[in-house]
Amino acid sequence: MRVTKRWLAAALLLLLGGCATAHGPGFEGWKKPETDVGLVYLYRPWSFVGGLLPVRVHVDGERKGDLENGTHQVHELPPGPHTIVAEMGSLPITTDKITIEVKVEAGSVLYARFKARRKDVGGGTTVRLSELTVVNADTARREIPDTKRAR
Repeated sequence: MRVTKRWLAAALLLLLGGCATAHGPGFEGWKKPETDVGLVYLYRPWSFVGGLLPVRVHVDGERKGDLENGTHQVHELPPGPHTIVAEMGSLPITTDKITIEVKVEAGSVLYARFKARRKDVGGGTTVRLSELTVVNADTARREIPDTKRAR
């Protein structure tokens, strides 16, 4: 019986050790914008709320890759106003669609964070709320290194 417990403990340690290394950050470093474009970092910190749902991203009407839980994207955009749309959900009735406008300047860097959270609406009912907001550089530079580059 003692041998079985040891094997079980060893297997559990290997399993947990594998989980710990599989979720490590994959941040590849900060990118510098070219002089004729600006950068927009779009990121999604890891969260349990809505974690399995991808976020479909459109920039100026063009479909970009999905923003998975705990990932970020870098978009090089020409100077001027741009529209970023993030959609999270699988059914039309439960899909959150958020649109923000950003003004990009040549050589600048902007940071936009997607976040899903729960809100208690009373009577024991909670709903998922999603938000896409432009955040300051200090906040983004603290949070983005915990994410990995989206595919």
